[in-house]
Amino acid sequence: MEMARNNLLNIRLISPQVIELIEQYAAVNNCTQTEMLERIVLEWNAQQSESERPSGDEDE
Repeated sequence: MEMARNNLLNIRLISPQVIELIEQYAAVNNCTQTEMLERIVLEWNAQQSESERPSGDEDE
């Protein structure tokens, strides 16, 4: 899933199965599908940022 530079996600790039999972997660977490998708994107971006850090700085 590729993010645009302005961090907007093109919903057409998401498969129907993933949309269904987002709907289910939203229901379980008592939030809207939009809110759930925002949470997913924020978590994805955070994980990507962590994986891009140079190694060797863990103890600083």
